[in-house]
Amino acid sequence: MIEIKAPEILKSFTKDQIVEQLYELAPKFWGFFLSFFVIALNWRSHHRTFGFVNHYTNRLILLNFFFLFTLVLMPFSSAYYSENPSYAVPYYFYNINIILTGVTNYALIKYVFNPNNGIVEHQPTIIFKKLFIARTIAVPIIFLFGILIWPLSRMYAQMSPILIWPVFLLLRLWYKRKYLREIKKEELVVEEGEEAGNPS
Repeated sequence: MIEIKAPEILKSFTKDQIVEQLYELAPKFWGFFLSFFVIALNWRSHHRTFGFVNHYTNRLILLNFFFLFTLVLMPFSSAYYSENPSYAVPYYFYNINIILTGVTNYALIKYVFNPNNGIVEHQPTIIFKKLFIARTIAVPIIFLFGILIWPLSRMYAQMSPILIWPVFLLLRLWYKRKYLREIKKEELVVEEGEEAGNPS
């Protein structure tokens, strides 16, 4: 993560000067918060994925190494960007880092939940897997969107990660509805079966 050093306050500083010092650290605080949030999302996803894992393969370990490499790189990319928030290259570098994290996480999830690989003995529901994958894809797409709109508006590009919250909420509502529909269909099938087996 980014190291945010406390500013030195001299005795001669006025209240406004002290506040100005904190204001100048705003990009670093934003970078710290954003990086922490992205790492937390990936840690949660990684933790839930490996909660299903029963067997390991060399390929699974290799994919996990690639995923961890992108996370280890994030302190540098986030510091590079937060120190130079007005320049395109640091912003692109940081976003590409997060995109690679999302892509490697997606590859990891697809490999783990592929029944042909024999990694998981008890597969989650199809809807759960679809929601899981949709969330994993959403984050790199949002950061790719930020790269694409940077030439048009630096401000909107830098604020684009805020889209993660509404997108996750919409995905959750969408797949929750699909899940409830599937439950209703199963209940109807059971009821029809019972009626066929117990004619009045």
